Amino acid sequence: MFGEDFAAEKLTQAGYEILERNWRWGSYEIDLIAQKEDTIAFVEVKTRSQDSLSPAAPTKAQQKRILMAAASYLRQKNIYDTGAVQPRFDLFQIFTSHGDTGPVLRWEHLTSAFTAQDTGLFL
Repeated sequence: MFGEDFAAEKLTQAGYEILERNWRWGSYEIDLIAQKEDTIAFVEVKTRSQDSLSPAAPTKAQQKRILMAAASYLRQKNIYDTGAVQPRFDLFQIFTSHGDTGPVLRWEHLTSAFTAQDTGLFL
């Protein structure tokens, strides 16, 4: 939860409205759903120690799950394929000295970290 809390605070400071936290659809989860103007950002939050060797970006399988959950969210809100909002898939990375417990050394918000076309799906 530390990572999502930190990311939500930084996104709010940047003018985003946090619509959902840890939103679930079946077994799929989206860490944060945030809106700024007509863009809805589906945000994957990754927290790791500075010297971690694990990849930051979600795998293709994780990307597909996020995309399917995002489509479900947009349908539930009756805004899927209406042109009212533009969906975007972001990555928020937090680097600490000791994983989830250490102080934050740096962070970055990568907008459009992946797209539906990257996974072969259409949204």
